[in-house]
Amino acid sequence: MHEQDLRQTGATASVPVGLSQYTCPECGMSVGAGEYHPYAACLMVGGCHDGATIREALMAVFEDGMRVAAAKCRCGGGEALADKIESLMRSDTD
Repeated sequence: MHEQDLRQTGATASVPVGLSQYTCPECGMSVGAGEYHPYAACLMVGGCHDGATIREALMAVFEDGMRVAAAKCRCGGGEALADKIESLMRSDTD
């Protein structure tokens, strides 16, 4: 799916060598080295034109997914994995 998203946006898989930022030719969103730029972000930029708002919205979705994953691990007896997920979530907020 990631390759399809890249074809749809005309973007490359990563920031070109030597650059710390890349601007998506489809939506104009600035993407930093190591950041993923999903096609949905192009649609969001087209709607609000504010990269900070988009990053905040995508991070909220990511964090919710991590919480759900940790809860499912706990229900399935995977305490150690749930602890690791929660630890990673805490380290991201530092």
